[in-house]
Parts: sequence; C-alpha cells; structure tokens
Amino acid sequence: MRPVVLPVAALVLLVSVAHAKLPPPPKELAVVETGRAPCGLAAFGGELWVGVYEAGTVLRLDRAGHVQRRHRVGRSACQVAVDERAAWITRDNADEIVRIDAASGRLTRLRVASPLGVALAAGSAWVTSFETGTVTRIAARTGRVTRRWRIGGNPTGVTVCDGKVWVGHGRSATWLTSIDPRTGRAHRFDVVVRTPRWPRCIDGELWVTTEDSVARVSPRTGELRGLVQLAGTPAEAGLATSAPGGARTIWVTDKERSLVHRVDPGSGNVVDSFPAGPGALAQARFGGSVWISSFAGHDVRRYGPG
Repeated sequence: MRPVVLPVAALVLLVSVAHAKLPPPPKELAVVETGRAPCGLAAFGGELWVGVYEAGTVLRLDRAGHVQRRHRVGRSACQVAVDERAAWITRDNADEIVRIDAASGRLTRLRVASPLGVALAAGSAWVTSFETGTVTRIAARTGRVTRRWRIGGNPTGVTVCDGKVWVGHGRSATWLTSIDPRTGRAHRFDVVVRTPRWPRCIDGELWVTTEDSVARVSPRTGELRGLVQLAGTPAEAGLATSAPGGARTIWVTDKERSLVHRVDPGSGNVVDSFPAGPGALAQARFGGSVWISSFAGHDVRRYGPG
C-alpha cells in the first residue's frame, strides 16, 4: 500500500481508540430481506428506497421495513436519489438511469454511459459516468439532458454541499471536482489523497471515503482538513447519534470487512467498530434509525441505540 504524505502534518488526524464514555455500539434492530446485492439507499417522505443490484428491483420500505411497493427496473440497479416527484436509479452495466415517478410508478429510461453516482440539485439530476469521465445534468421534470461536463478522472460519487455539486474520482485520481449549478463552472481541487471517490455532505462539510481512509474537506475552499486512516475498503460516510442527546459520530461502512467504523468528528479518532451485514455498503438515516445495505448479501439492516 502506498503511504499518504500530506504537505502539512497538522492536517493528519491519526487513528486511535477514543476512551470517551460513549454509549455501547448500536443494536441491530431489524433485518429486511431484499433480494441479492442491495446497493444504494435514499430516504424521503416516509419511505426508504433501495436499489437491489442483482435482483434488478427498487424497493420502497416503510419505517418498519415492510415493502410498500416493488419496481422492476432490470439488473444492476444501484444508487438512488429521490425527491417529492421521482426517484432516479443508476444502472451502470446497462448504461442507463431510470426515473420512477413517485406517485404513478411510471418508469422512464434514459441513456447515460456507465452511471455510478446520482444526486438531485437545482431542479436537476446530476449523474456521474465512470468510463467516459463525464457528469450529465438532466432536467428533473422533463428528463432532458441540459448539459454534460468532461472532467476526466473516472467520476464516482456525487453530492451537494455549500450550494455546489461535488464529484469524487476513482482509480489514480487525487482530486475532487465542484460544479456551480448557477454558472456551470467546474473547478478542480487537489486534495492530495488517492481516490477520493464517495463524497458526502455532513453538517456542512465534505466527508470523502478513499481507498483506505475517510477525508474531511472544506466545501468552501476545497482544503483538506483531516484524514482518518482505515483498513479494509471504506465505502460510504454518514452522520448518526448513539442515543437521544448522545454523542454524534461519523459512520463509515467497510465493504471488505463488513464493519461500520464510528469516528468522532471533533477529534478525528475512531471510537469503535461494530459488525454489520455482509459487504456493508450504503447507509441512510430513516425513521429514527440508520439503515445499511448488505451488498454481499441479500438484506438491509436497521440499527438503533445500544
């Protein structure tokens, strides 16, 4: 593994076990069968949407985990973004993104090369294309492609933070890309770390999983503010609280080791790790709990206070 060298040592938040009096690890409250390889999760309006990769379905769950509706979209259904009008689902191996009307369930299929990430912002769906190095903007109401940016570097995850669309990159990339929805201007920020692939906006900051760490980045300046080294394969970061009024922690799923790491956002320390489902991948806060998809299995799991 190639070591990470930062230009300013103070930016590095070394991993250690925190001894603060935190509540015990969260409890697994429910296991909901989905079909093989549940992938992306998104919560909106009292429903949790689940893209199930191998089964080729999109599930809509209520807060108890009951399936309210099932949409058959085809294999490789993965990342999900949803608002009051529709859900958008990537199908990377099909070169397609599918729009599902939230009310009618009607499917609209749009051709997009190797889509990996999707996010909603400024009345549009923003879709990354890994193989072509592009980001596509699609009008949410009409489904019409309004613009495409060639940014290179194998675009992966996408999120919205500080009014801008932020794009992660895979393979050997060491930068993030921001796009201003108002002006259309794209800007590259070198964050030094290798493969900053899945950015998430948490409390107004970017937390970005890389090939072996999670990085903290300012969405205003693109400055690297901290780096937490992890083993395994970090997948996705999210925010959770251990109990009402309890400590706030960043949860980082570890796909390779089927774990969730809890990170103190103040100190950057890893406070603990707990087992999750096989191939722990995506996460979403929903119904007062955190739900995690088991990409190497066939379920999503609900976690609550220990």
